[in-house]
Amino acid sequence: MDTRRISRHYGLLHWLIFIAVYFLLATISLETRDPWSLSSTVWLPAGLLLGVLCTHHLVQWPMWAISAGVLHFSVSLLHDRPWDIALAFALLDLVIICPLALIWNGLQRYSNGLSHPEELLLLLASVYLASAIGGLLNDLTLKTLGYPTRISHFISWGISNATGCLAIAPLFIIHRLNRGRWQWPTHQQVHLAAWIFPLAIAVFFLPSSWLTNELLNNALLYSVLALSLLLSALLPLLPLALYFILLTLLVSLATIYDYGPFRPALAGMQAVEASQLYLLMIISLGLLVATREQRHRSQRQQTQQQQLLLNALLQTRHPTFFHLSEDAGPLDWQPQGTVFGMPPRQLANLTLLLAHVHPDDREVLKALLRTASESRVTPQYGSLRLLLPDAHYHHVECHLLCHPQQGVAGVFALAKADPLY
Repeated sequence: MDTRRISRHYGLLHWLIFIAVYFLLATISLETRDPWSLSSTVWLPAGLLLGVLCTHHLVQWPMWAISAGVLHFSVSLLHDRPWDIALAFALLDLVIICPLALIWNGLQRYSNGLSHPEELLLLLASVYLASAIGGLLNDLTLKTLGYPTRISHFISWGISNATGCLAIAPLFIIHRLNRGRWQWPTHQQVHLAAWIFPLAIAVFFLPSSWLTNELLNNALLYSVLALSLLLSALLPLLPLALYFILLTLLVSLATIYDYGPFRPALAGMQAVEASQLYLLMIISLGLLVATREQRHRSQRQQTQQQQLLLNALLQTRHPTFFHLSEDAGPLDWQPQGTVFGMPPRQLANLTLLLAHVHPDDREVLKALLRTASESRVTPQYGSLRLLLPDAHYHHVECHLLCHPQQGVAGVFALAKADPLY
């Protein structure tokens, strides 16, 4: 009973946090309204709702969707939108976001063979397509309500929805991909982000009167793009998603209040739309780079774990590597410790090694060396008996491969059933 009560309390707390954050993001976004299409140029609550729906069961969707719709309608009225426009936008938001969340849940359930980069590509494509469809529906709805809009005004709604989705939804979706386990940045990554983010802040809070040179503006924008992609390649997904949210808020608010590189080149809402297209490009490319690097990091970690397991498995067999020069003379043993308890100087060349090999197996070793020197691709394998310091012959496995510069590379390892006494 106590567990259920605690669960209800947490659910209520999450709902209240959702309402507060949605209200705050909607208030910020409505400051970017386009007077012609009557839509905001950036709609951050779309990403919040998409992320919440993607991380909750379908039976819980009505609570979140209805709450978002009521909040959207209410905040719009508080910002002097006509009630019919407020209702139309609130409903269109749900019509677009809910199918997007269904697509994502379907990907998670039925696409077990897809990698994270492939899933992200499908998600990006669905966000772009849904945003374009939503923009057209928005334009048709406004015409039906008697507002004099043009077909090109659907671009404002499409950019608004796409930027909002990609700025905030990844924070929730990444949480689901990682099954609730966050990967935190290292000290070096935090240090790098502490340098890059202030540079981005400085670029977009420069007064527009300082940025009258078009070449300088483009250089600053490309610099922020390059630094953002660098962060995408180096940071874990969680801090990267937070960076995208902060960057979206920063660029949007700075452009609205006549700061940053977009205002000198473009006026009014065109500057805000250009800033949103810029953000859309940064976030899309950044997510693609991040998921690809995340996959490579996971593969490297998996390879390292496999190597550790192999080392643990082979440790009892005392594997010892060596190089035999092309003239079949000196033997270079690695590591420079002991070879099955013998100092390397006792096996310093091929002649001394053959002296420790059982007489019946010496020709076997010579034949392996001849075959290995002719084959540069396939390792040669053989089993022989080697005289060790306990004065007994032990079964040793031998693998040989032609080395491009140093003759023949090889490894000796005790046979599995013949431990070293």
